[in-house]
Amino acid sequence: MDSQLDRRANIRTIRRLHRDGLLNDRALAVASSILRPRSAWLAWARQMLLLFGSAMVLAGVIFFFAYNWVAMGRYSKFVLIEAGIVAAAIASYWWGRDRLAGKILLLSASILVGVLLAVYGQTYQTGADAYELFTGWTVLILGWVLVSDFAGLWVVWLILLNTGAILYWKQVGDPAHSMPYESLCLVLAFFNGLALILYELGIRQGLEWLRGRWLRGPLFAGVLLSLSIPAVALIVSPESIQRLTLLATIAWGVVLFVGYASYRYKIHDMIPIALVISNVSAVLLILIGKILFHGGRWGGLSWDPVLFLLFSLIVLLVVSGAVFILRRTAATMAKNIGRGGDE
Repeated sequence: MDSQLDRRANIRTIRRLHRDGLLNDRALAVASSILRPRSAWLAWARQMLLLFGSAMVLAGVIFFFAYNWVAMGRYSKFVLIEAGIVAAAIASYWWGRDRLAGKILLLSASILVGVLLAVYGQTYQTGADAYELFTGWTVLILGWVLVSDFAGLWVVWLILLNTGAILYWKQVGDPAHSMPYESLCLVLAFFNGLALILYELGIRQGLEWLRGRWLRGPLFAGVLLSLSIPAVALIVSPESIQRLTLLATIAWGVVLFVGYASYRYKIHDMIPIALVISNVSAVLLILIGKILFHGGRWGGLSWDPVLFLLFSLIVLLVVSGAVFILRRTAATMAKNIGRGGDE
């Protein structure tokens, strides 16, 4: 089959043909069974059960130490955790990092490293700040992350990196160095944006372990959320504006424009587009609310009930407009892809 036609053969196209009367019920059932066979559903169910089961086991390990903390001796705590790390790492190597079970085992070993650091800090009362736990955790498991070829482990590593940066600003950067929060927002946006760029390059290179493409939404959301905070602060408190606030707000606008243009006209993905429109809608509502409620009393009378009613109507209009734009954009993109305009 031609590669272009093969790319168009997806379940949404088949359902649209059925809805338009071009396929009968039997043809729809046959096509659906070919595109989504029962074996694929069984494989998906096994993978989900493996993921949830591993999460439950790790949660059980954490709660086991929390519940038996007083009764357990110092050496037994470390022996059990270190044995778990070594066993998970060896089992991952033996099982094979190209299989999901091996990847889950490597993820489990990485999580247990954090448990080991937490137990060490509690046992010896090192007095270290919380950010040192997370930054040390990211450094210690970086090697496993690089060789894992597992998007889930990369997500965990990025979460740890973001958490460590936030805690560093809260515990050291702001109290000791008066570091403005805009710096933190720019740093987080840089890390998440760099991860998003590397992800897109990996997709272009055809990396198999990035095929799911579910990682794009969280990464793009991390960039938008980080840069939205200074933009909202500029609206709420314009009197305390700083150059970094303006810089972060400009960066937010650039990310909105570039992100929408890229995912609308080149990459064709509705999730980042929905994030852009939702983000703009939320900031727009904050701006409108600021304008409406900033005045307080006009002419000695309280207009709060009327303003709340008006703002409720505006919220409905903005949300309805966002939904209309999303549906219109999705329909247009589907038509373009159907004509062969896919990435």
